[in-house]
Amino acid sequence: MFSLVPIVLMVWARPGTVVMVHGAGGGGWEYDYWKPIFQKAGWKVVAPDLVPVKGGYAKTTFGDYKNQVMSWALGAKRPMVVVGASMGGGLALSTSSALRPDAIVLVDSVAPADVNVERKPAEFPDIVRWANGPIKDTRDAMPDSDEKTIKWAWKKWRDESGAVMRELVKGVVAPKPECPVLVMWGDKDTDIPVATGMAMVKHYGADVIVFRNTSHVGPLLGKRAKEAASFALDWVNERMVKQIR
Repeated sequence: MFSLVPIVLMVWARPGTVVMVHGAGGGGWEYDYWKPIFQKAGWKVVAPDLVPVKGGYAKTTFGDYKNQVMSWALGAKRPMVVVGASMGGGLALSTSSALRPDAIVLVDSVAPADVNVERKPAEFPDIVRWANGPIKDTRDAMPDSDEKTIKWAWKKWRDESGAVMRELVKGVVAPKPECPVLVMWGDKDTDIPVATGMAMVKHYGADVIVFRNTSHVGPLLGKRAKEAASFALDWVNERMVKQIR
């Protein structure tokens, strides 16, 4: 008997849309090493900058950012994958019930409230001033990046909402996604420890890869960024096919 399964696999395993959500103080430019790799494989990449609401960063909340991420995905071609780095991981998870992505990739992500991790209290002003900071701060944050990338990133950091940072430290509310999850981590992450990543792996039943000698932003901006992007792409492609079988 003639089977439609191979035809279905061919149609639905085709690339769709990847929504890439950046971290605090950053922008869509954080994925500049990732975008070409997904685009070359046929995926449409959506990676805008999160922007403050009217009134500026002091008036901007995590909910405002959630609304922006959901607007990016309107009309997205399926399958749809959401990639979230650091703060972006919290946004990817907190919007999953509304967006219903086919897969989620978390890169050194913050842990939502229901993940059992140690949470250290931290104070933030209403506006966290990161723009135009000393280049030494960028060098310290990107020890696994080359000097060209460091100088490029240094000029692009932006300020951030203190209210958003306080919500992230407390732990944002996010349901368990119903799709496959990949957790990617740098073993030299000094902002969010590897233990947090492992707790998320356990909580979500996620797949995981840890990159040696890689910082918090290393999977996106370090010397292994293209390798990390290629791994994420291969994982996504494999997962898309597995879900169809």
